[in-house]
Amino acid sequence: MADDEGAFTEGDMYSPTRDANISTLAMAMLFGSIIFATASLAARLWLAGMWNWDSGGSPIHVTLSSSSSASEETVALVSHNDYTKGSSSSSKDLKKSKQPLDTTSLPSIYNLLHHCTVFGLILLYSYICENHPPYPHDEKTYDRDEFFFWTILVVVIAGGHSLKKNVDIGNNATGQTSRSAIKQGMQDNRNRDENSPDNAILNRYQTEEWKGWMQFIFLLYHYMYAVEVYNGIRVMITCYVWMTGFGNFMFFQKTNDYSLHRILQMLWRLNFLVLFLCLTHGNRYILYYICPLHTYYFLMVLGVMYVGKERNHTRWWMRTKLGVLAIIIFIVWDCESYFGIFNLLHQLFLSDESVEGARMGTMWEWYFRSTLDHWSVLLGMVFAINYPITILWFKKIELRSIRRQWMGKMAVAFGMLYALRTWVKGPLTYSKTQYNETNPYYGFIPLVTYIFLRNLTPTMRSYSMELLHEIGKTTLETYLMQHHIWLSSNSKTVLTFIPGWPRINLALVTCVYVLLSRKMHNLTLLLRTIILPDDREACIRSSVAMLVTIAGFYCTAFVVDEMDMTSLMSVGVVSIVCGTLLYQSVMDSTWATYRKAVKAAKRKLEADLGDSDDHITTTSDSEVTEDKETTISRFCPPLIGAMVVLVLGLTWNGFATTGARSIGPLPSTCDAFVNNGSWIPFDGCNEASRGMAYRENQVSSYGMCLPHGNSHIWAWEKQASHTHCRFGHRDETQGKKVLNKRRVIFIGDSMTRNLYSASLRIMGVAGSGAYDATLPKHQGITSILWGTTPVVFKWAPLAVDQLAVLKEANDNSVDGNTAHDLIVLGGGAWDRLHVYATDEDRQSHAATLKELSAEMLRSQQQNAAVVWLIPTTINSQALNTEEKRDHMREEDMEAMRSVYFKNGVLSASSFVLDGPTFTASRVSESFDGVHYPPQVYDAGAQILMNAIDWLLPLNEAEPVIPPQIGKMSNPMLGFMMLVLVGIGLFMFDGFLGFTYLASAFVKGLKPHDLHRQALRSSKKSSHQHDELSDPEANNVLRSRLAKAKARKRAPKAKAKTSGNMDPEIAALIGR
Repeated sequence: MADDEGAFTEGDMYSPTRDANISTLAMAMLFGSIIFATASLAARLWLAGMWNWDSGGSPIHVTLSSSSSASEETVALVSHNDYTKGSSSSSKDLKKSKQPLDTTSLPSIYNLLHHCTVFGLILLYSYICENHPPYPHDEKTYDRDEFFFWTILVVVIAGGHSLKKNVDIGNNATGQTSRSAIKQGMQDNRNRDENSPDNAILNRYQTEEWKGWMQFIFLLYHYMYAVEVYNGIRVMITCYVWMTGFGNFMFFQKTNDYSLHRILQMLWRLNFLVLFLCLTHGNRYILYYICPLHTYYFLMVLGVMYVGKERNHTRWWMRTKLGVLAIIIFIVWDCESYFGIFNLLHQLFLSDESVEGARMGTMWEWYFRSTLDHWSVLLGMVFAINYPITILWFKKIELRSIRRQWMGKMAVAFGMLYALRTWVKGPLTYSKTQYNETNPYYGFIPLVTYIFLRNLTPTMRSYSMELLHEIGKTTLETYLMQHHIWLSSNSKTVLTFIPGWPRINLALVTCVYVLLSRKMHNLTLLLRTIILPDDREACIRSSVAMLVTIAGFYCTAFVVDEMDMTSLMSVGVVSIVCGTLLYQSVMDSTWATYRKAVKAAKRKLEADLGDSDDHITTTSDSEVTEDKETTISRFCPPLIGAMVVLVLGLTWNGFATTGARSIGPLPSTCDAFVNNGSWIPFDGCNEASRGMAYRENQVSSYGMCLPHGNSHIWAWEKQASHTHCRFGHRDETQGKKVLNKRRVIFIGDSMTRNLYSASLRIMGVAGSGAYDATLPKHQGITSILWGTTPVVFKWAPLAVDQLAVLKEANDNSVDGNTAHDLIVLGGGAWDRLHVYATDEDRQSHAATLKELSAEMLRSQQQNAAVVWLIPTTINSQALNTEEKRDHMREEDMEAMRSVYFKNGVLSASSFVLDGPTFTASRVSESFDGVHYPPQVYDAGAQILMNAIDWLLPLNEAEPVIPPQIGKMSNPMLGFMMLVLVGIGLFMFDGFLGFTYLASAFVKGLKPHDLHRQALRSSKKSSHQHDELSDPEANNVLRSRLAKAKARKRAPKAKAKTSGNMDPEIAALIGR
């Protein structure tokens, strides 16, 4: 057994770079160099008197006159923060903040480096949270009541409280004052115009709101691991993919922009953050599957739109292309089991190798992920191509009388709700595996139902929930960052800053998570603007430069790793050297021009101020240089940069040596602590437990509660984070990882047998150890777990019996390896009772123990892990025979435990399981003085299963046989989707035929009749023709206009100006 001091040695000597991937080291070097250069530039600017403190600290920005010469290249001085944020600058300055990188401008370069520095620091924070958190990661816990409480609180109550008109949300986002918003609304009544971009069907505010509430529920599902709502979450991901098809189709159809820089900008938006997360954490791209999924389908939309793009606006060409795409999707995904096209297309890029995020291999994982939503993107495109018709359909039906309008809408709504009811009672109730096979074909039902009902009236379309709208704007960043700074272990566990206070911890971690996610969102967009401008050549240069830089640092990290020089020192040296080169390059190329421009700008500013005071002060260039440029300002900046890098390195090292670490097998130093624990009283009568009992067991109240109840839970003592001893409950899944195809044997008396039964219960054998008086008491037991793992119990109550069984096992070794991988022994009680009466018995027993110790060491030499179970505490008062009361009292057994210790049994063990530790406080429950209720032995089994982490190293990863590609294909349901897509395309209905139901009550609303009219309307940007072509709609319009005129003649209307039109009438006539 390791002593207490030795337990800390490994943690104290832990190196932050020991377990780091090469890509992690490369990112540390890359951002270390950038941080060094940024700090050095800031120091140089400050020491040279060119640092502006008015806006929080930034270099003075010089705006240059395009007509001025090199000697007169200044117009004004602007702080860097004004330059990037536009907080106190004009709209012209704000536009300049989005200018691409100018490699000849020091403020422009500093702007880039500054934002890259912030980006790198957030990545460092995510790495520390993932790999060196201050406290061990916590397990997820699910409570149905709490899940729906948070959902209702945020989505319904908080979201509903932030309900606003779309125009008001837009004004808040742009900083427009309420007075100007009112004035604008009075000018064009845009807040009531259903056809305006802000209030149209699926307007930007509505789609952001849609993404917002889905994202909140999706994140809550991940945080609590709410498996029971998986099917609903699956639909939400379908909606995201649908919006990819809809949104990108709408963009390309409207702008006809297929330029390279536009494509690169879109790919940047989808993949910039995930690229650096993969490099920083050493993860595979497939782990963050949402990004490859959206990228894949974006490229699909791009390809379809690009082919024959000149004819995209003709009547049939685009619909024909989408029809062809539908056939391709049907063949590739729904007929994969027949043709194998999917496997053929992807086999060059994917494999069956098991990796993080793709246990069955990347080929199966990608087939699984893409199949779940393989129709969704096309359905989004179908809706997009019919979008003008849908707009016109809503407009025309809303021009009808109220009765006919609602009859038509309710006909469509009832049809959708009936389909939704069928889906809710059918596929939604399926198990996770069954539902996954149906989602591609039925997931559109709740989707189109939501769209129609959400846009049912003009008022509903013109309002959105601002809170959810804000959440929706950063869905990509919140999805990605949740893996590391909200959750941990790649979203498998919960990040903990305040242990013991789960709700307070949730509040703190969530605040940091939301702020950093929003910051990452802003940085992604800002860096895209700087690095990928609207210029093809500049985009190519920047992209190549970025890739070459990353590759260069990766090669450097690879070389350092191959030379076995991986350490924080080497990372720091590379960062300082490369940072110095970067800093000096920037200085050489920009400093002289920048300094000259600043001096001229200052001189001009002084002259302007002097003119206003009838006094002008002039300063020569030499005088400015002598005042500001000193030896300190030249040589100190690199030192300051090195100090910043040093502080970051020490911070990383501090968290690595004093904090916890990512989830993994427990280190062997935890041997000193794993037996340290106690039984904690548990009150099951709290609100959460009562609610769960009522919901799941129809129990209205409990009869036994503390202090009168008797519920206890085994718990380990708190350990320092740097010990990395994160003990926890083990279940069958975790046990199988280490015991699968292993050979396990328990040798001993009834105490050992009870531990054996408890271990089997952990492994999923629920009835193991159940009381059965019909079975023989003293016999061996054999169980086969998972068809691969024999777990055997050998009845050997005396030391001589244990010696004989162990000797036989050692003699049966093969190639120097024992017949068993894990050997658990226990005994002493029978020896004390039956063979310990005389001195001769004691001497013989001691000799046997020494032989047993030798055999135990022999087993370890043959690569077996040997565990010794110290006899559990004896309840002397409960012993049921006179013989036991004479020879097996607790004081007798304590002496026997010392005998085993003196004869080397404990020291010959790989691990000692201390029986009295988990039984002493429960001794009163020992009904016969020796044995305990099953749950007491469960604690001993949990201690043993935690110790197996270091006793049995993980098996080498066995080849995983993934399911057959094509397993999820369904030609019949795929053909059904082909028909529905055909209805949407060639019957001109984005709702896949549902809107035809309105035709039974309202004439002139069949989508195929509206197609030409919608095209003409979109070309003319006028709706008068549409209205005049519908007599009934015109009658309604005339009636409403007459009523409007009557209201104008009313006294209240006199206060209105002649230029103000009633908003409802304005909406009706399209103004």
